Amino acid sequence: MKLYVKTFGCQMNVHDSRRIEEIFRSAGYTMTVDPREADVALINSCTIREKAWHKAISETGRLRKLKRGRRDIIVGIVGCVAQQEGERIFDLIPGVDMVIAPDHYGQLVELVEEVKLREDTLVLTGFDRGRPEDFLTPGPGTSRREATAFVTIMKGCQERCAYCIVPTVRGPERHRPIEDVESEVRGLVASGVVEVTLLGQKVNAYQSGEVGFAELLRRLDSVEGLERLRFTSPHPRHMTPDVTSSFGRLRSLCESIHLPVQSGSSRILSRMGRRYNVEDYLLVVSKLREACPAIGISTDLIVGYPGETNEDFAETLALIDRVGFSGAFSFKYSPRPGTRAASLDDDVPQDEKVRRLDAVHERIENLERRWRGSMVGTKLEVLVTNEGRMPGQVSGRARNSQIVNFVPTDGSTIDDLVGRLVEVEVTAAHSHSLEGKPAIR
Repeated sequence: MKLYVKTFGCQMNVHDSRRIEEIFRSAGYTMTVDPREADVALINSCTIREKAWHKAISETGRLRKLKRGRRDIIVGIVGCVAQQEGERIFDLIPGVDMVIAPDHYGQLVELVEEVKLREDTLVLTGFDRGRPEDFLTPGPGTSRREATAFVTIMKGCQERCAYCIVPTVRGPERHRPIEDVESEVRGLVASGVVEVTLLGQKVNAYQSGEVGFAELLRRLDSVEGLERLRFTSPHPRHMTPDVTSSFGRLRSLCESIHLPVQSGSSRILSRMGRRYNVEDYLLVVSKLREACPAIGISTDLIVGYPGETNEDFAETLALIDRVGFSGAFSFKYSPRPGTRAASLDDDVPQDEKVRRLDAVHERIENLERRWRGSMVGTKLEVLVTNEGRMPGQVSGRARNSQIVNFVPTDGSTIDDLVGRLVEVEVTAAHSHSLEGKPAIR
């Protein structure tokens, strides 16, 4: 039996797909990258933006065409689109067999067998209660030793930003016991993992009894063998002094953070329901750089939000320059069903949204080039994870999140180097990565 999984969306979806694969492996399945070979084909979907929703629906539609020649293949859509649409999927894409929301992945193998037995479609949506057993952890289906791993510490979100569909499709906040988080991290490190990224829709709001996020970071920093610690995605409102001061103080906490701002206009932030203003955000940035001057700060930006004037957008460009972001994910606003913003008059024309997005991209790309260019001639510690851009190269990520490609000079292969930390002297900066050579000690 073979499983095919196609993943769209954020790191949380990547993590979920890995757990799904492990669940099926433990049931005797093997993985395939060719859906034509699959007995079960799943699309792990994202709906945070309209474009992501369309991609998931389109890809699922392509998969169900396989059923014309192979009626025995089970085609399913899982993830946030499944939770959002439920039974409507069968009207949108006739021929789909199952629609399963994220909180039911642990039952997927049994649900596939139920579909086969009933010879009928199946829908399972809704949220779990956030019990310890409701958090998917690495299982016996893990296929290989890896250098990096994701660890979910919380689910859901209760911020209720006006534009955001996450609370609708991921549910209310549920926080995992700290003992379970520590145990999973220790187990991963024992298996060879050297870098862990903590996941949560509002990861820095984590709370387990009396233990908050800063204390969790401190405890994980003491895990022997854990060389690097990251987290995503934090909310600016929860970047408390004890969290910002962890940078530069904790041994394993990397000098990099993705801190979504969404807009550089306090007026638009208020309309978005973000519950902070630009000065609040800049204060957090100041505290981060005070604690760790070398920190790289990337962000999320939405352009063309309802009511965004030229003046508001100019404030976003000014904020980009003022912070000097090391990167950004930037998007045109698109209304999501069931959100408060969906009822607003979307009064920014599409061509203006495109113009503003292009301006943001240009501004960010200039900053990225400057940021990467400043690293030429310096030495960076690189965690090797995979093959590089060119033949003979290996690739990895520096602590500041930059991708670095280099050719080993001692005859080492990618198999020798995966999971190793290598000091690399940066010799060139490219559009999306750095190039270097092993530093001479």
